[in-house]
Amino acid sequence: MIRLSALLAVAALCGCGKSPKQNPTSDPKPTEGTVSAKPAPPPAVAPTKAAARGAEHPVYSLVDNRLSAHLTRLGGLTVSGGSAGFAKYTRIANQLSSSKHAWDLRQTIGDQKAAKMTGKSASVFVPLTAAQVAHPIVRIHAYVEDDSNISIKVNDNKDINGKLTKGWTTVELTVPSDQLRVGENAITLFTKKSGLGLGWLQVGGTAAPDDASATKLFDAASKSLVLPKDQSLSWFVSIPEKTKLAGDLSDGACTVNVTATADDGQVVEGKLSGTGSALDLDKLGGKAARLDLTGAGCPETHLANAALVAAGEVAKPKRGDAPKYVVFIIMDSLRADRIKAFNPKARPETPNWDKLAESSSLFLNTYVQGNESQVSHASIWSSNYLAKHKAIEMKDHLAEKWMTIDEVAKAAGKYVAGASGNGYIRPARGFGTSWNQFVNHIEKGLGLRGADIMEKGLSFVQPKKDQPWFLYLGFIDTHVTWRAKQPWMDKYDGGYKGRFEREYGDDGPHGSNGKDLTEKEQAHVRALYDSNVSYQDDLLGQLQKKLTEWGIWDQTMLVITADHGDEQWEDGRVGHGGSERETLLHVPLLIHYPAMFPTAKVTEGAEAIDILPTIADALGVATDPEWQGMSLLPLANGAGGYPLMSFSSQYENSHAGRIGRWKVKLMGTGQPHVYDLAKDADEKSDIYGKPSSEIGTRTLLDPMWILRQWNVEWKKAQWGNASDVSSRFASDLGE
Repeated sequence: MIRLSALLAVAALCGCGKSPKQNPTSDPKPTEGTVSAKPAPPPAVAPTKAAARGAEHPVYSLVDNRLSAHLTRLGGLTVSGGSAGFAKYTRIANQLSSSKHAWDLRQTIGDQKAAKMTGKSASVFVPLTAAQVAHPIVRIHAYVEDDSNISIKVNDNKDINGKLTKGWTTVELTVPSDQLRVGENAITLFTKKSGLGLGWLQVGGTAAPDDASATKLFDAASKSLVLPKDQSLSWFVSIPEKTKLAGDLSDGACTVNVTATADDGQVVEGKLSGTGSALDLDKLGGKAARLDLTGAGCPETHLANAALVAAGEVAKPKRGDAPKYVVFIIMDSLRADRIKAFNPKARPETPNWDKLAESSSLFLNTYVQGNESQVSHASIWSSNYLAKHKAIEMKDHLAEKWMTIDEVAKAAGKYVAGASGNGYIRPARGFGTSWNQFVNHIEKGLGLRGADIMEKGLSFVQPKKDQPWFLYLGFIDTHVTWRAKQPWMDKYDGGYKGRFEREYGDDGPHGSNGKDLTEKEQAHVRALYDSNVSYQDDLLGQLQKKLTEWGIWDQTMLVITADHGDEQWEDGRVGHGGSERETLLHVPLLIHYPAMFPTAKVTEGAEAIDILPTIADALGVATDPEWQGMSLLPLANGAGGYPLMSFSSQYENSHAGRIGRWKVKLMGTGQPHVYDLAKDADEKSDIYGKPSSEIGTRTLLDPMWILRQWNVEWKKAQWGNASDVSSRFASDLGE
């Protein structure tokens, strides 16, 4: 994991019970789930010290990611209503609409922390084990202002009724044995009046937990996880290759029993004891897994420094001189799977991409934050998710308050120029206020071939080639209308005669909505697209040759990506904006500047909102506090090690997230859709709810719903990636 603390701003965001938008407190009051800071008692037995294993560094801290932990108390999954971690059991609809969330999190009712129902019904979504399903009891510790009936509905079965008395009380409800299931479960609460406060909810326990210890999981004084005897904390994680689970116990009488269960059913078991203890998880490398940690030997075990660790020191970024020149290229609608450097099976010839890959950093799992031009470009320009920048409609103007790419280049002392073939991307629509020269070729009626755009852009900077400059080029050859480019067209589908011989689009004399094409015509349209992939690749070769002739190639940072991809009948559609498929979200991202970015294939998830902070980092420009992305420079230099989540939004109505092979699509508050991309690259088989997907599903759902809850406030430079947060996340939320 990147040690994001090096990138953090100094101030914490908030204190206990306050929104992250509010003023910081230097010592936040512990909330529910945190033990008050006081000296730990001396150990009953002096701890043993494990033999030294050489240098190690954490790639995933269980302590930092404590809000992703699932608590088991007396055999039952215990959901803490008062914790920010409650977010992972909820579902959230469109953040830009006026609809309320079902729960208000981190509320205080009397002297207790709670999640508060905003209406008369609300649901929690919980992952259960076979042992928990075997005890079909739901216990609810809740607050109501007057005596009240309460009902629950488990997985859309018949209501189960109970009663709550005024104030705080605990009700126990017996669930018919066939209603709960192993894996994901939906439990909906109903009351006659809104405003129920949920302190905790337990599913599958043998008895109700003690209120004082029901949700305790962290000791602030020792910065350690708290494990009552025979009680557990569980995380759903991705296990990197060649990692161990390590931790320190200061009391030699205490141990932690560990069970790691992979998505394929393979199990590794062991114990942590004393200091420097570790359990080898290499057998589970590359898999999603459930980590169960259970306290033993002591009434209460404190586990410090709990983390997945890898051998060696944390890699330090390579920092040569800042680039004097920057070329930033967006190839509109370019799919990652059509570039051999990202997909060796790709058909299009891309020799210049291939050559660049030999001396560049490639980010192999990059998502754009929108599935069409408006949202995606706005996110790239401002380093913000849609939920924050809100530029969702083509009529929307990207707010000038965001610090954009051109401003970063200007702050670095560059002459700033751009040429775009995308009609929407121009300063008048909010895409920059600091350009020295900018032209939109559609707006001005200029040529739309990539060669036309590159020629215009280079004409802006050629007179300035001896002074620092920044050049943006927006190519649209891979955006409809697709026009045949030779000699590649003859190679990919020579001899075709038909209505789309020279071009295909959704307007004009050869326009089509994509629904009336034969398989032969569809194949030809794909060839048209691929000919433009190769054409744009050829432009890269010409660009490099020109910059070499100018004598500045070695001083130039080249960044190439796409704003989205295109569907080509994988699911019956052609074009973009219609889904959250990989063909739309997964784009290439290459950064060439060997002085800072070594030859590397980065597998950790990246996002297009990271491009702006990365350019700023390379140029030595201070991070804007409003940016939600983070610099990719550390990842490029090997300071990662844990699979990070990539995230995207489809007009805020649905969302997609990917960690490694696992992908989830969230359709509002409806049932998620889960795919194993290693087995189902075309996303044809939704495996949500199937035993084979239980662990992979939760590995994604926990960070997805945590990110969705704080989508507007989230800043990766402070909080890390939602799948692997920094130490600031829980502490900024007062936990």
